[in-house]
Amino acid sequence: MIYARRRGFTLVELLVVIAIIGVLVGLLLPAVQAAREAARRMSCQNNLKQLALALHNHESTFKKYPPAGKGYAMCPAGANADTEIYNSNGLVNLLNYIEQQNIYDQFVIEEAHAILGSAASRNTTGTIVGDPIANGNAALSSTVISTFLCPSDSNAYSGWLVGAHYGPDAGTAGLAGAGTNYDFITSDSDFSICNNWRTAGVARRMFGENSTTDPGDVTDGLSNTFALGETTLRHVNGRGNAWAYRGWVMIGIDPGTSNPGINLWHLPAVHPTWQSPPYKPVRGHTRTWWAAAASLHPGGCGFAMGDGSVTFVAETVDSVLLERLCRMGDGEVASLP
Repeated sequence: MIYARRRGFTLVELLVVIAIIGVLVGLLLPAVQAAREAARRMSCQNNLKQLALALHNHESTFKKYPPAGKGYAMCPAGANADTEIYNSNGLVNLLNYIEQQNIYDQFVIEEAHAILGSAASRNTTGTIVGDPIANGNAALSSTVISTFLCPSDSNAYSGWLVGAHYGPDAGTAGLAGAGTNYDFITSDSDFSICNNWRTAGVARRMFGENSTTDPGDVTDGLSNTFALGETTLRHVNGRGNAWAYRGWVMIGIDPGTSNPGINLWHLPAVHPTWQSPPYKPVRGHTRTWWAAAASLHPGGCGFAMGDGSVTFVAETVDSVLLERLCRMGDGEVASLP
């Protein structure tokens, strides 16, 4: 009996095939990654859109937008400081408009949402209203809410906002706040001046501590004014923003005042060699002072305008234009190119 000889692949042929497959993967992988990021960015902008619509639903109900927060302990005591401290983030007021009625109903809105340690409580003349640990607000702040999270941000959204400065419990109860990638457009002066919104003049943003804005106040036009912005979950100066409360340097987002810009991974005014050891910028760990506008999207980040529209703003946009878009009534009507 004669058997036909079966011929297999030679080593050279196998190597050629593997090389071809490798080239194809190398060509296709960037396209796949770009498609995935495009989907994540769309989801992220959809979250911003939901929050922008929630702002308008709140305004429709109460005839004004919610404040960026209420009764801060982090700002220094002075003539403008509140006598009642709540440390609340106004995002809580939007929960019932983003299908989080159950969480909203559990909050004791009329009492404090967090308590800061003594070193972080510069408003020494104010008195905290209620006990955020006993009333359950501090524990609720650890709830992870997907609408407040951008899928492009790979930083941890929980377990990071802890301790006397950044946690909801003065670092005594072992609680951790959950982060948010979205926050109100405010002034970074809200950290250094209590109730800065009341006396901000032409530099006033749509939101601030105890703000009471209604659509008629936005005289530069709702479509020309930033309302909400995007930030990273992790900050170098501070640790990031909690959605439920205001801790140390958690004031919101301000791309226009100190170190104006978007996606700044190192302070422009600080040379890397001035620190010992030198700070190495990390993409995703934004490093403006404490009110950073940033994202892990390539080239920029998202903003919701006062009219509810959402736009992606390039990180190359001029800083003067960013400041004008932050202001709601300075008479300098600005629009994005």
